[in-house]
Amino acid sequence: MTYGVLMKPLVQINFLCIDIGDTMKTTDSLIMALVKAQQEIDHVVQDGNNPFFKSDYATLKEVIDSVKKPLNDNGILLQQISHDCENGACIETVFYGHGGAISTGKVTIPAAKHDPQAYGSALSYAKRYSLLMACGVATKKEDDDAEAAMQRNKPVSKPAARSNKSKYEILDSEGFSKQGFDTIDKYLEHCRKIMGEPNNVLHKKAYDSNKWKIKAYLKDGEGKDALTALIKVYEDSKSEADA
Repeated sequence: MTYGVLMKPLVQINFLCIDIGDTMKTTDSLIMALVKAQQEIDHVVQDGNNPFFKSDYATLKEVIDSVKKPLNDNGILLQQISHDCENGACIETVFYGHGGAISTGKVTIPAAKHDPQAYGSALSYAKRYSLLMACGVATKKEDDDAEAAMQRNKPVSKPAARSNKSKYEILDSEGFSKQGFDTIDKYLEHCRKIMGEPNNVLHKKAYDSNKWKIKAYLKDGEGKDALTALIKVYEDSKSEADA
């Protein structure tokens, strides 16, 4: 065993030391073992839920739990390697075993903001998507977590006409342009468009302009779970920033 500073990560497999920085050797035995493992891997169940974004998604734990045992049972070691990435997270999934190794390539996810929370989120996304791709599996339903992220980045639609009789009112990030909505669903839909990214400066301003109304609407009982989730994500974000 070698001690000291290692320039490249080393993995012990069958008492042989494989340097993953060099060209990897793929063997027929490893490929056949991966084929058997894939036959045993079922598509992943979404076990996460975000009530504010009304989305279901598969957590990293669910993905690992779904693929790790079939791989290990067939003599395959799974390893995810983090590579340097200036603006996000870059993950490479590698399979070892049966005298060989296979890399499935690098997956890069940009971080929404330059802070630990944003980089941690990007790392989790990269590990999850890299592993799903490497094992050739998908979630049992459409990955609403990613879909919700795409919806959050779409341009805001034309504001609804103002109504003096609207039950729910909302202000923009500058505290102007009051808009009215007759139902909690329409109100929440607009909240998701202008407050859907807690790390976005404009979305934070929009929340700060509307938080007193949001907390007031919470007392009415309608949309309680979604409003509670919205408040929590912004209050947690503020607490982390102040820590």
